[in-house]
Amino acid sequence: MNINTLITDMAEAIAQDPDLLEWANLHYSRDHYVFVNFDIENPPGDSYCPYVVIYPETKRIGQGIRERIHTLHVVSCVHDDSYRDYPNFTNIVEYQGLQRAEACRKLVETAMAAVDIGNGLIDFEIEYDSITDFPYIWCFMAAIITEPVTMGSNPLT
Repeated sequence: MNINTLITDMAEAIAQDPDLLEWANLHYSRDHYVFVNFDIENPPGDSYCPYVVIYPETKRIGQGIRERIHTLHVVSCVHDDSYRDYPNFTNIVEYQGLQRAEACRKLVETAMAAVDIGNGLIDFEIEYDSITDFPYIWCFMAAIITEPVTMGSNPLT
């Protein structure tokens, strides 16, 4: 499996996912953006939110292993400082950004899991940051794609 093809296929699936497009338009009145790589010193601003960034993180290949492992880093970001009060409580305020960021992340995960990766498997490790850059809410995913090395295939691809 070529890492560039894998990233392209995942980015295209995320960009055209009908559920993600519907969700973005429902909550933010616009389509989401997908960035393949990005400038960490100058990340996209709030006018691009919600957005998803996808880029390669690691790859494990070798003649002595039975599985190739590709890890993609996937970042979902919303810019949202809206909040709601809890009914029957006067002392609870809930900011909506984290729930919306999680909903976005889950839709991205679902779109990625639907991509045909042959006989490989995809797993996700997830982290959140709703504090550091508020009202930017970040969901970080490591998408770990495991592909068996089959007889006759090149274990170094």
